[in-house]
Amino acid sequence: MGLVSLLVFGLTYSFIKQGIDERFEQLFSAKSSQFLAPIPPIKIGQKFTQKQLQTLLEYSGFQEKKTEEDLQLNEFRWSLPNNEKKLELIRAESVYPGSSLARSQLTIKFKTEESTLIIDGLSLDENQESIDSFELPPKRISSFYAGRLRTQTPVPLSEIPVDVRHAVMAIEDVNFLEHGGISLKSTLRALYKDLIAGKFVEGGSTITQQLMKNLFFSREKSVSRKAKEAIYAFITESTHSKESILEAYLNEVYLGQWSTHEIHGVSEAARFYFNRSIFDLSLSQSATLAAIIQAPNSHDPRRNPANALKRRNLVLKKMSDANFILPGEYQMAINEPLGVTPGEKNLQDTGYFMDLVLSQLPEDLKLRLNSDALTVYTTLNPYLQLQASQTLKDHLALMKKSYESITKKAEKGIQLQSAFISLDVLTGRVLALQGGSSYQKTQFNRILQGKRQPGSLFKPFVFLAAFDKADFSPPFTAITELDGSPFEWMYEGNQSWKPKNYDKDSPEKVTAKEALVNSINIPTARLAQAVGLDPIVDLIKRSGVKSEIIKIPSICLGSTEVTPFELAESYATLANNGKGHPLSSIEKVIDQSGQTIFEPNFPEEERLPAASSYLTVQLLKDVLSQGTGKAAAMSGLNVSNMAGKTGTTNDYKDAWFVGFTPKLLTLIWVGYDEEEKVGLTGSAAALPMWIDFMKTATPFYDEQDFKIPDGILEFRVNPK
Repeated sequence: MGLVSLLVFGLTYSFIKQGIDERFEQLFSAKSSQFLAPIPPIKIGQKFTQKQLQTLLEYSGFQEKKTEEDLQLNEFRWSLPNNEKKLELIRAESVYPGSSLARSQLTIKFKTEESTLIIDGLSLDENQESIDSFELPPKRISSFYAGRLRTQTPVPLSEIPVDVRHAVMAIEDVNFLEHGGISLKSTLRALYKDLIAGKFVEGGSTITQQLMKNLFFSREKSVSRKAKEAIYAFITESTHSKESILEAYLNEVYLGQWSTHEIHGVSEAARFYFNRSIFDLSLSQSATLAAIIQAPNSHDPRRNPANALKRRNLVLKKMSDANFILPGEYQMAINEPLGVTPGEKNLQDTGYFMDLVLSQLPEDLKLRLNSDALTVYTTLNPYLQLQASQTLKDHLALMKKSYESITKKAEKGIQLQSAFISLDVLTGRVLALQGGSSYQKTQFNRILQGKRQPGSLFKPFVFLAAFDKADFSPPFTAITELDGSPFEWMYEGNQSWKPKNYDKDSPEKVTAKEALVNSINIPTARLAQAVGLDPIVDLIKRSGVKSEIIKIPSICLGSTEVTPFELAESYATLANNGKGHPLSSIEKVIDQSGQTIFEPNFPEEERLPAASSYLTVQLLKDVLSQGTGKAAAMSGLNVSNMAGKTGTTNDYKDAWFVGFTPKLLTLIWVGYDEEEKVGLTGSAAALPMWIDFMKTATPFYDEQDFKIPDGILEFRVNPK
């Protein structure tokens, strides 16, 4: 009997040991791939409001210093010497695969125009060397670990500061270096408190037990789980060193939530809460990390700062009691603020953009994400992404509050949604993407997956086809008169279609410009009939729309279904005088050795006739100054180099707006996932969102107008 028991014990011990060894090996060998978003450099001539520049710097990892003390790494300060506004900052050294930035001190001088700051001078370090632009460190937007998107980057114990190690041991297991995996004293104390309370109120777990729970067991509180933890902890301590156990724990411990990502490990938590490397944490910040471990939700320093501060101070007291820090260090640290960065600086909602990145990453590289520690440089502009996300959420909340029909639907659980994409017209790089109100609540990506009718967004292609039609006599121009009277379009035998205007009092005679600028249906449909469906559909497909388009008359008013992603590419082609690119989310992929192993190459394609595209865009410029989008000009936005188009589908089910400069294009959709009507036009539901976004995006587009292509001649004419 004893021999059998010994055999069972040996087999059980071996089985458990093997499982522990495998998990440790996985922890120490697994690689973390990271996804970075380069922030555009600061340049001479760039225009900011003070708030915009402040936001950009904070998103880049800098913190404002308001005292006259010397600037530290990644700090900035505004100053007004001799009534001359300037800004000083110190950029820490940053090294990434394929990219590195040296430590630098920068002084920025400005000219002012009312509330606008124009960068007038950039100078480096004490010698005041003048430069034209200044690079900011890239921002990490996601990481891939253990086979999934998970925010975890293991670091060796030797690279984790002593203060972090001591803080965690002081509050979680002060006798960690002395026990054999189980603390009998702590266990008995916890058991006594649990019995008195009649429920589990104290764990009594050692660091080793907590690690076993994190690696092998659920978070359910039960006696059986505690017993298993103890057994696993005992076996771990008998086969692994204290150093490897502590390293594993500090890299695996759960420290909060970032959108749909879990934060694991002190290194990731340092970036998440303080926007800095684990190496640069202060004693106070190290204690804050240790304070979060017990209850990451209730001790979250952003949502519950009072709880976090109380727990942090307890950690510091425990460190002092254990002689891990000196009394003077304790007194200084306990008086410091928590020092966490605001949560929005961490780009909470990049999940929709990451959907696009992973869909465009070659399959062979996806397989290497978990083994080769790749660095994926994306096209995302972190500043614009945050503005897009915040603008979308603010306006959805405002519409829910302002419109009774939307409020009533929300009370029934039917929520209004929106989708948002912004891109570089000249290259097709996606700069911001928001596929819904919250990736955490709904992962359905309406930019990539939501097929909707574009409505009036298809109208410009009717006018583009007319400009391009060589046999019109006289040639089609912006002042060509169109018939706006009702008519019936017969097609395919006995089928017919009768287009209707939104405004019943629309004139029966309008110029082409008036028809498009005011989005009048009947004259647009008559023009489509004169041009023919084939060239219209051909131009839409060539511009970038991949979805099937059935050639029926109502297509000229957008009766087919396409994705917002396709429409954005299509309009970018139009905005770029007919030159197009497939939309891209990836700049390049770098391996561990710093070698570029993937770099998308999308040569510019001649897709649409340049002259006709330019003439169509000129009509769309007037949409913003005198047409359905005139609220943009009335808002104070400078629309002199902007064009756009509102879109509203049948029965007001979908609302759209797409607006663009020669450099920056943004498309917005508002609607319901269900078969519900928004009940608002694109001018009312989507345009206000675009206006607010463009006001925040001014540093990233200039005042240059659309370039005139070959084949265009300009004359001044008497309109009479």
